[in-house]
Amino acid sequence: MKALSIISAAILLTASAIAEVPKWGNDVSKAVSQAGREKKLGFILMGREACSNCQATKALVNEGKVPVTADAFVIADINVDDQRAQAEFNKKFKKESFGNTLPFVVITDSKGKALASYSGFKDAATLTTMIEDAKKKAPAAK
Repeated sequence: MKALSIISAAILLTASAIAEVPKWGNDVSKAVSQAGREKKLGFILMGREACSNCQATKALVNEGKVPVTADAFVIADINVDDQRAQAEFNKKFKKESFGNTLPFVVITDSKGKALASYSGFKDAATLTTMIEDAKKKAPAAK
C-alpha cells in the first residue's frame, strides 16, 4: 500500500511538472506586442504547412519536448507563402542569417530583439540548448 502511495505521488508530481504549451499565433507584430506586455520571450517560426521540417519543429513544441512553455513564451507560426506576413517577418528580423531551409526560427526577448535564430530542423536536444542559451541572454524582467 505504501508503494502504491509513493507511485501515485510520483505520477501527480510528474503531471503537474508538465508545463502548458502556448497557443500559436500567426502575426509577428501581435506576438512581439504580447510578449512585451506579458514580459515573455518570443518563439517565432516562419514556414509552411507542407514543410516536414516546419511541422517537426512545431511538434517538438506542441509535445513539450523543448522548453517553450506558456509561462515563459509567446509563439507565432508565420506562413512563408503569405506575402504580407513574410514581409513583416523579414523587416523585423532582416539582420538574421537564415540560409535557405525552412523553417526560419527566431527566439526573441520581450521587446522583440533576436536572442537566437536558425533555419532548418534542429533535434530536441539542440533546440533545448539554443532556448536555454537565449533565456540566459534575455534581460531580467522588471
